[in-house]
Amino acid sequence: MSAVRDRAVLEQAIAWHLRLKDADEEAWMEFAEWLDADPAHNGVYEAVVDRDAQMLPLLERATFPTSEEHEQPPSVGNDAYGLAQDIGREARSRRPWRWGALAASIAVAGLFGGQMMLDRDDRYAVETAAGEARTVSLADGSRVSLNGSTKIILDKNNTRLVEIAEGEARFSVRHDDSDPFTVVAGEQRLVDIGTVFNVVRTDQQLRVGVAEGAVRFEGTGGTVDLRAGDSLAANRRGKIEISQSPVGSIGSWAGGKLVYDQVPLEQVAEDLYRSTGISLQLPRSMGSRRFSGVIQTDGGPEMVRARLEELIGETIVADGTRWSVEAR
Repeated sequence: MSAVRDRAVLEQAIAWHLRLKDADEEAWMEFAEWLDADPAHNGVYEAVVDRDAQMLPLLERATFPTSEEHEQPPSVGNDAYGLAQDIGREARSRRPWRWGALAASIAVAGLFGGQMMLDRDDRYAVETAAGEARTVSLADGSRVSLNGSTKIILDKNNTRLVEIAEGEARFSVRHDDSDPFTVVAGEQRLVDIGTVFNVVRTDQQLRVGVAEGAVRFEGTGGTVDLRAGDSLAANRRGKIEISQSPVGSIGSWAGGKLVYDQVPLEQVAEDLYRSTGISLQLPRSMGSRRFSGVIQTDGGPEMVRARLEELIGETIVADGTRWSVEAR
């Protein structure tokens, strides 16, 4: 990274840190997009946050000039000024005082920002429509990929906590033993012990599949540690069922495939709606029929319909995005 680009990224990180002290939902979404634009952004932002935290006690004895930036730097003591210089060196800047002033501003914002946030609602929702997929990058480096018709709740003050209100999401988590990543689903929750897992929440059940590492399920029916290849289904009464699945099939919707092994067709219809926006109506007698196979969701509705007809051995009548299986 060039010195000019280093300075630009550092300026952006500092600006984001100041802005997020009193940001609305739109700003937080823009911040997530900025983090996702370049892997280096997250590291620079975390460095700014760390420096801010270190400078808070030092700013208590600071004095500031009343004129513009070109005057002498504020008297914040050798330790504080050294921290400001460190920030400048991290971006290979030749103007350490400029970064010292900005770092001091961050510290001041940090002193007052906490009180301001007490009166704010720090939780906000990210939603997708049926057939729409979206990936959200969190400040800690974790990523959440949302399938269609999905809603998650994020917390501006805790990027290690996500609530899945409905739908399906694939989590790629940066593991931290000292600060576990947690996914909440009603009275149930998932605690990351590893890295990649897929979660589906419907009105009737919670389904979890682990692709890499491990996840601890904590619910009314007990606590279960899941390893790569394990899948769990827990219904509203707390009943838990454990099964095994090929790792490649877990969260495969993100790659344009729906993979099944003896699941009810009504579940296939729910998944198809999330991934494509197509509503598949089944005769009552077919809802519980078991299905195994792979449905590719790319290539357009007609290709998907032809594939599904072949797989289930039934005729499907299409009316726009409303499909129905003809009863024989």
